[in-house]
Amino acid sequence: MSFQKSFFTPSFAGRPGRFIPKGRLATLHLKSDLLREYWERLHTELVAQDPHVPPIKTSRHIVDPDIEQKTLNNDTQRLELVEMTEGDREKMRSHHAAFVHALGTLSRDLPMWKGTRGVVIPAGGGYLGIALTSVLMLYRSGSKLPVHVFVDTYAERDPYICDSAFPRLGAECLVFEDLLGSSIADMKHFQFKALALLCSPFEQVLFLDSDAWPIRAPDHLFDTVPFTSHGLITWPDFWQSTTSPTYYQIAGVEPPRMTTRLSSEAGILLYNKATHAKCLLLATYYNWYGPNYYYTLFSQGAIGEGDKETFAHAAMATGQSFWDVRAPVSVFGRWINGSYETSGMKQADPEEDYHLYSDTPNVDHALQSPEDNKKRTAKTLFIHHNLFKVNMATIGKEDDNVFRLDSNGQQTRLWGLEEKLMNDSGDIERAMWDVVLAANCRVSFLSECGRLRRWYDAVFTDSLPLVSH
Repeated sequence: MSFQKSFFTPSFAGRPGRFIPKGRLATLHLKSDLLREYWERLHTELVAQDPHVPPIKTSRHIVDPDIEQKTLNNDTQRLELVEMTEGDREKMRSHHAAFVHALGTLSRDLPMWKGTRGVVIPAGGGYLGIALTSVLMLYRSGSKLPVHVFVDTYAERDPYICDSAFPRLGAECLVFEDLLGSSIADMKHFQFKALALLCSPFEQVLFLDSDAWPIRAPDHLFDTVPFTSHGLITWPDFWQSTTSPTYYQIAGVEPPRMTTRLSSEAGILLYNKATHAKCLLLATYYNWYGPNYYYTLFSQGAIGEGDKETFAHAAMATGQSFWDVRAPVSVFGRWINGSYETSGMKQADPEEDYHLYSDTPNVDHALQSPEDNKKRTAKTLFIHHNLFKVNMATIGKEDDNVFRLDSNGQQTRLWGLEEKLMNDSGDIERAMWDVVLAANCRVSFLSECGRLRRWYDAVFTDSLPLVSH
C-alpha cells in the first residue's frame, strides 16, 4: 500500500504539536557536538569493559520455565545451566564493577532537555509502518505527549511518514546513523532500545515498542505514583524468572527469591532519566554485550530471550528503585480451526496497580493465586500487538492473515470478544480498525482498502457502540 497515494492523518482533539518546544528538534540534538562527545565517552567505556571471554554457553536451554519449576516456594533454588570457568567469571565481575564505577560521572553528564517528557518508539528493521499505527492510536487516546520515533538508517526512513504524517501528529523521526555512523552495521536489533532511551533528549520517557500503544491517555502517569516515587516502572512477562545465579555473582548483588517477581517484559517502560540514568546506562552495557553474555545470563535460553531482563536487573545492580507491575499480563486473540491464535497482550495501568498492591509491597507476587490476581488486577491501559503486527504499509493484502476464516467459514475479529475490556474501555479493536481505515483508506480505491472495508463490515456490524475516550 502506498503511503503517498492513500495516507491521511485523522483529526484528533488536542494534537501535541504545540507541546514541542519551538526550535528544539531532537534531530539537532542527535547531531549536536554535546551528544557526540558524550557518545564517544560512553562508547570508549563500553569498549574498555569488554569482558574478553568466550560467548557464554548453557548445558541446555530452558524449554518452559513453568514446567522446569513445577513447585515454587521460598526455598526454590534458581536453575544454574551456565557453563563458565572461574577465571571467566572473575573477568566478567571485574569489568562489570569497572563499568558501574564509571556510572558516577556518565550518569551526571547525560545530555537531556530538563523538564521535558515524551514517548520514545524504536521502529528500525522495517517497523516504521507499525509504529505509525501506534502513534495514531496514542493520539486517539487523547494524549498530548510528543513522540520520538527512531529508525536505524536513512535507508529505512520513509520521507512521507517522517516529513508529512508524523509532524502533523507531533512526532519526529530520528535516525541512529546520524550519531553512530558506519558502526551501526555492528548493532543488533535488541540493542537499539536502550540507545533510543539514551539518545532521546526527553528527561522523562514513556518507552513503547513499535507495536504497543495505550487505550487511554497515559500522560498522567508521569505525575502520579509509582512513577513519582520510584522513577522506573516495568511490566511482567508470563513466566517465572530464569536468571542464572552466575549473573548475581557477577553483579555482586543478592539474588531475589524465586517467588519475588516474575520475568520482565520490556515492550513498555517508564523512565525518569534525571534520577535513573545510572541503571539506564548499565542496561545499555548489558545490551551492548547482550548477545554473547548477558542475554544468556538473564534467560538461559528461555522463551523471549533478549533485552527484556536488562532494565529491571540494571536497577537492582545499581540499587535504584523501580515498581514492577504486579497485575499479570494477559493475552487476546481468536480461535481458528481449533487453534487459538494470539494477537497480543494486555498490560495494566501502573497507577491503579500500585494502589491495589502498595499495602502489601513485600508479598511475593509470583506466588499469587489466580483468584487473588483477579481480585486485584488493574484495568488494562496498554495493548501490545506483538504477535499480529498491524503494519500500515502492508495491511489488507490478499493473503493477509486478518482475513482467515474460522471453522464455520466465517470472518472473525482478531481479538475475539474481549467482554471485560469492552465493558471497561469500549470496543478498542474496532477503534483500532477505524483509525487504520481512516488513515489508509479514507479517499482510496486501492484493492487492499476494499478488502479491509468488506472484512470490517462483516465482523463489526453488530458490535457495541464505541465508548468515547
